[in-house]
Amino acid sequence: MAIAHYQPAVIMKAFTWAYEELGLSPNEASAMLGVSEQGLLQTALVGFEIESSEAKIQLAFIRLYHLLYALSDGDNEKMIIWFTQPNLHLAATPKAMCNDIEGLLCLNEYLEGMQSASALPDVNFALAPQTSPTTGPAVHR
Repeated sequence: MAIAHYQPAVIMKAFTWAYEELGLSPNEASAMLGVSEQGLLQTALVGFEIESSEAKIQLAFIRLYHLLYALSDGDNEKMIIWFTQPNLHLAATPKAMCNDIEGLLCLNEYLEGMQSASALPDVNFALAPQTSPTTGPAVHR
């Protein structure tokens, strides 16, 4: 396996791909990293120092993208729906949790735990039919 000549640039390219695929804007991506949008654009070709907090956030986000990709069999629409909808297990929207490294690490841990199930659960907003002791099953209209 060959080592990339300039790892920060490779990380930046992968990060850019991941945030664009999940529907984030450059402004949202720069906020995630704690830099200005101009700062993100200025480092687009060279990336951040490998030991910087920005690079660590980028790597965690890239990991998140790869886990989502694997769990959804590459279905981008399914990935975006999961990423942008409130998640009852996490008590937050995954997208909102990406605002700090702790949130990203929590999401990665959650998705790694889901790998045994092999797929993202379908988002279903319908209420389950309820039964009433006096009238039997409820009918949804």
